[in-house]
Amino acid sequence: MAVLLEFVRNSIWHAFSTLTEDEGLSAPKSKLKVLVTSLGTIIDCQGLGEALEDFGGNSRLTFSELEQYLSREVFTSLSDSLGRRELSSLESQIDEACWIISKSKLLAESMKRNPRVDTENIFKLFRIFCLLADLVEDAETDIAQVLLCSEEADLVFTKFLSSLSKEWDMKEEFDCLFSNALFDFQTFLSVIELKFMKNFEKEEVYEVINDIYEEFVADIIKKGTLLKRGEYLPKFVEKLFVLTSNSLTYYTNPKKPKTIEFDSQTRVEEGQDPQNSKFHQFYVITADRVLHLATLDKRYRSQWLTAIRLALSRLHCQESYGRHLRNKRRLEWHRIRIRRQIESDRAREMLRAEKLARLAAEDEAKELAKQKAIEEEQRRHLDEVRRQLEKLLAEEIQAKKDEELVRSLQARILNEEWSKREELERLQEEQRKLLDMERNKTKTYLQKQSEMERQLEVTYSDAQSKLRELEKAREEMDSELRAARHKNAERNREILETRLKLFSAPIVEDEKITRARRSVSMREGKSVAPLRPKVQLPLMELDPS
Repeated sequence: MAVLLEFVRNSIWHAFSTLTEDEGLSAPKSKLKVLVTSLGTIIDCQGLGEALEDFGGNSRLTFSELEQYLSREVFTSLSDSLGRRELSSLESQIDEACWIISKSKLLAESMKRNPRVDTENIFKLFRIFCLLADLVEDAETDIAQVLLCSEEADLVFTKFLSSLSKEWDMKEEFDCLFSNALFDFQTFLSVIELKFMKNFEKEEVYEVINDIYEEFVADIIKKGTLLKRGEYLPKFVEKLFVLTSNSLTYYTNPKKPKTIEFDSQTRVEEGQDPQNSKFHQFYVITADRVLHLATLDKRYRSQWLTAIRLALSRLHCQESYGRHLRNKRRLEWHRIRIRRQIESDRAREMLRAEKLARLAAEDEAKELAKQKAIEEEQRRHLDEVRRQLEKLLAEEIQAKKDEELVRSLQARILNEEWSKREELERLQEEQRKLLDMERNKTKTYLQKQSEMERQLEVTYSDAQSKLRELEKAREEMDSELRAARHKNAERNREILETRLKLFSAPIVEDEKITRARRSVSMREGKSVAPLRPKVQLPLMELDPS
């Protein structure tokens, strides 16, 4: 029966772990016979020890192989129609058999502590641990371990702290202890013994262990006091009631409990007696009897009605209420883990996106810085251009001012020029008038000149004729002069010859020489040619134009 194997897997693992010799990887079949024989005795199946020798081709089995053997050979002999009561009884016996095998190993460290939890309550803790823990297999080493997750450990330790009515000064210490931690049974037991047994009374700790055991393992849905109406006397009496998944038990005294078994016809109904209005009444109706109950608080009655209806709805379920709550918590925690994983993935994506955005922002910042540098360079260039333009503008303004000044000067000069032009025009007019006068004078002069030219031509012709005559006279005089010169030259030659003769001969008398010199000088004076007469021409008056 696969359901029962699922319920007792963790306790069987502890027994298997005790029988292993190589750090939990495998156990010899000779030792596993003890475990398998015990399981066969509990489920009334004989000969399992001998069948184990024929299973597999090796003398050792891993836990997965042992689980496969139990699923095929042991638990298949059980009927699938077993109720929760039978399954709970078988589960308890198997847990006890596994505890007997594994307690020597599990209690090795606990036996050294003082104070310590007694063996009976350690067995309850063992069953609580096996119910709440998970079989975890390491993917790298293939070693399976039964470990209690941090959420379940938090739940158990919180119940210890709240039930012992102690100040919550240890809460932070426990938060640090089981935050994201996994606990094996030895560690789980060590925490209880070191943290609670040293700080609280044993009886208080044992009572809390018993309450947690009843809540998680004993299939108790609700426990508390109710007012029960007597069967013979119409009077409500307070009694202790314990509600499980298939029964409601109440105690007339601690040693004589009475149990009402639920069946498919069992129901619960609300009711109210006008004579007892202070009681909030309800009825638990089965096939053979009616249980008349009441509470003093309407809210407390609603809690019991809800719990009884829950028990009736789980009447045909094979798992206990504690295991049902455990699976419900696992589902919720799984959802929380998925949600956290999604949030973590989302946060990781957001972080990655933020990182990418930061890188993009850095790239953009670099690009903006580069662009800013370019813009700064452009701004400097524009400032330089602006300064140049301002300089050019100033120069242009100055040029305009200079131009205005020049224009004003030009205007003034123009005015002066106009005035000068007017003056010149006036002078020109005067000159024109003078020119007209001069033209008239010139005309008159030209007339006079023409007349004088005619006279001059006449005079010139006369002068030409006179000139020809004078030329002819001059030529005659020239010929005479040449002849006189030739004659004079002959004479001079003679004189020279005479002088030579005189210088060469002895001087006779000085008087003769003197007279000769005088005669020569006189001759020379007479031989000089007369001057040419000057011809005086008449003067002509020139035209001033």
